[in-house]
Amino acid sequence: MGAPLQFVPHEFCPWQHRFDDPEQQYRTLYCAEHPVTSLREVLADLHPNAMARALRSVQSAQGVPEEKVYRPAGEVRLAWREQHVLAPATVSRNGPLANLDDPALRERLAESHAALLAKYGLDHLNISEIRSKTRIVTQTIGRDLYERGAAGLRFRSNLDGRRCIVLFEGRAELQPDGNLIPLTGEVAELLTVCGEYGLILRGTPAPAEQERAWRP
Repeated sequence: MGAPLQFVPHEFCPWQHRFDDPEQQYRTLYCAEHPVTSLREVLADLHPNAMARALRSVQSAQGVPEEKVYRPAGEVRLAWREQHVLAPATVSRNGPLANLDDPALRERLAESHAALLAKYGLDHLNISEIRSKTRIVTQTIGRDLYERGAAGLRFRSNLDGRRCIVLFEGRAELQPDGNLIPLTGEVAELLTVCGEYGLILRGTPAPAEQERAWRP
């Protein structure tokens, strides 16, 4: 599980997340205000995509018996569960968190980056574009706000609309605020997300071997 509240080491940074620095000068740290949102974000890539869902619909329409319909499902394996935890924390920062829900802020950003938006066929900088996968746009916005002194950004998850936060290295960090919650047990939020995404939850860790001893 490493250090869940720390920035990813430089050698492992993909620099491809929504608000990562396009110039790769500062790292980012993503978190959510609700544990279930953080799990939805992390596990989203495992649930069946549109093509798999379409195949399932076609088979059902063709009269394929329910028990034989192709039902692709990702797996949350024990190894993954052992390597991840839910880590409660508080945000410590030196600077403001820019709120991308603020229409006035988005309007100023749209004005500043009009040429970029036009290049990628975006008429406006609205919530759907903030949540999109057009990374060059969101990363450029993040860099702009960083240069204006922001310590991070507030934005909403495109999965459940709940608040997420991205922190900029050198200006904000996470401080522990409670015990880590292992995901190897029956964690309610993990069960919820697996149910929503149709994921198979694998593995229950074997109990640790115990040796009996007597002390005189």
